[in-house]
Amino acid sequence: MKHILTSDQFSREELLEIFEEARKLQEAAELPQIMKGKILATVFLEPSTRTRLSFETAMLRLGGQVISIPNAENSSLNKGETVEDTGRMIDIFADIIAIRVPKRGQVEEFSRQVTKPVVNAGDGTGDHPTQILLDLYTIWKNRGTLDGLTMGLMGDCAHSRVLRGMARMSSVFEMNYVFISPVELRMEEDVKRLLAERGRGVRETISLAEVIGELDVLDVNRIRHEYFEDQERAQEIGKQFILTKEMVLKGRQQLIVLDPLPRINTVLPEIDELPQAKYFEAVENGVFVRMALMKRMLD
Repeated sequence: MKHILTSDQFSREELLEIFEEARKLQEAAELPQIMKGKILATVFLEPSTRTRLSFETAMLRLGGQVISIPNAENSSLNKGETVEDTGRMIDIFADIIAIRVPKRGQVEEFSRQVTKPVVNAGDGTGDHPTQILLDLYTIWKNRGTLDGLTMGLMGDCAHSRVLRGMARMSSVFEMNYVFISPVELRMEEDVKRLLAERGRGVRETISLAEVIGELDVLDVNRIRHEYFEDQERAQEIGKQFILTKEMVLKGRQQLIVLDPLPRINTVLPEIDELPQAKYFEAVENGVFVRMALMKRMLD
């Protein structure tokens, strides 16, 4: 596994191996210093808090070192250097590269310019595979399996790299899906075709209340107002897709609520106290998932 670029590049067996390795690291009394002498470059040309710090924490705790471009303004990109040339330069310094860029598909282009392993840490509206991995690991760790579950994906299904990526990656397991979104922001047809090819059940609705009692998992992402011409309608729709404590309590007792964060009109803080809320647990899990990934890539 040289590069991690997309959510659908993993087999079922690979995902389970990554999860087992992450759990092993998470339960270890002392972390192995297997990254000693290795350098991770975190190249974040778009803002990030959780993802960048998670990658850096994972590398440091395994004994490695980190070099970083925390934003485009602090790099030669601000002078007009191309992302490709930046990649060639970083390739000299680092053993593995985690990169976030504003344009969909740009990480894949970047990966062609370098010899070192590259991890897609977000490419615009394209993909964010490690976010999906840590969320899936959180479900697997809590439920003991990913088979037989019904997953609700709520919000901007058309543009959310997290919701689309979750459907693609998790589809190697025997899951069913409910897409909960405004009609303007329905899931893209390519994702629905993939699920159909794999024999997964799919349902679409505009109302969470209609389906909350059927769900084992609810993954929430924000409504993106920038894709609406009518901003008043965008604001109104956004209010309809905010998850409340009252709604969560109408669901199953073992419901798992996920949010990639930051929560912007998605999950209300009143839900944090509920056992169903797993989004901060997922942040912690993400450190160990990224440890397992980097170990696998550099092996």
